[in-house]
Amino acid sequence: MHARWTGRDEGDMGHRGRHVTEVDAAVESRRRAVLDRPWTWLRQVHGTGVVVVEGPGAGAGQVADASVSTSPGAALAILTADCAPVALASPEGVLGAVHAGWRGLRAGVVEAAVAAMRRLGASEVVAALGPCLHAECCAFSPEDLDSVATRLGPSVRGRTREGGAALDIPAAVAAALEGAQARLVAASAQCTACGPGYFSHRARGDLERQALVVWR
Repeated sequence: MHARWTGRDEGDMGHRGRHVTEVDAAVESRRRAVLDRPWTWLRQVHGTGVVVVEGPGAGAGQVADASVSTSPGAALAILTADCAPVALASPEGVLGAVHAGWRGLRAGVVEAAVAAMRRLGASEVVAALGPCLHAECCAFSPEDLDSVATRLGPSVRGRTREGGAALDIPAAVAAALEGAQARLVAASAQCTACGPGYFSHRARGDLERQALVVWR
């Protein structure tokens, strides 16, 4: 498996809104500069939908928050500006890509993607987590934090720099993977809000998006 996380240097990879079904030429050019093959990108809605991608570019523009594939030519893409981009792989060549915001984590999007990979023949599933919002920058309401902790356990509770209640998104991803019997093998230490090299909606109100793209 190959996985690439982009940042500000590569430019905006986004498509502006969940109702958009086509990507403009400038964005397509930037995407092709990262990986020159058709991308399966999703109209992400913070749910648990998983698209099974049967060939290069198949399923592009569908409403979902994860994609999986056994196709050697597929390029699975996720767009983020604080949410967690998670790359998945198995020894059998089954790939996955997950957009994991707090609502998706609470709903079970990681587990849904791993289950879809297993239906395609995956045995062991390993994961890598890219840059996302970290606890020190992720102030969270106690009520919403309780709802995530009820689903994924106490490890998701963090603190902001000021000492307030926070969601630890990397810990939530790790807990979801453990619950799905998948193994986290790599995780970025970069916080999108702290790191100037990334787009962050929470910290800077950025409309642009970076991408995770997974292929083999």
